[in-house]
Amino acid sequence: MADEDDEMEDEEPEEDSGDEDEDEEGGAKKGGKKKLIIIGGSVLLLLIMGGAGVFFSGLLDEMLGIEEEDAGIIILEGKVFYKLEDITLNLNAEGPKSRFLKLGLTLVLLNEEDIIKIESRIPRIVDNVTAYMRELKPEELAGSANFYRVRENLLVRVQVAVAPVKVTEVLFNSALIQ
Repeated sequence: MADEDDEMEDEEPEEDSGDEDEDEEGGAKKGGKKKLIIIGGSVLLLLIMGGAGVFFSGLLDEMLGIEEEDAGIIILEGKVFYKLEDITLNLNAEGPKSRFLKLGLTLVLLNEEDIIKIESRIPRIVDNVTAYMRELKPEELAGSANFYRVRENLLVRVQVAVAPVKVTEVLFNSALIQ
């Protein structure tokens, strides 16, 4: 056993000296591989980013001769606002006391040519708005969620009243409940 221990002690220094040489050479090789991976990854990332930039800028479409098709998307170049006169009406309130609502609306149109068509249909718009609003109770007009719901319902009724004209939004100028 003593012979074996002596042989092991003798072998260990030899292995250590050999390992140091290998570590230095292997370390240089491993460091070179790491640098190569980092540089390659950086180049790949740069190429991907450049390709994405060319794709999203539309330069690739011109190079390949790809033409864009209109898929029914309407691009709003400008919005036209048309303010209606204030509408005063009584609400559906329970009890002996009457409740009134004074409402100011603005319609958002796509172009100015529609204003003439809107002006000729104002009585129909007022009738549709009044018929809807009279059925509401004062409690149904409390809170922002209820006003959003009322705005959406008014938009539908105004669009029905001015059928060929496109109304994109109905905005509240004022709403006074008394």
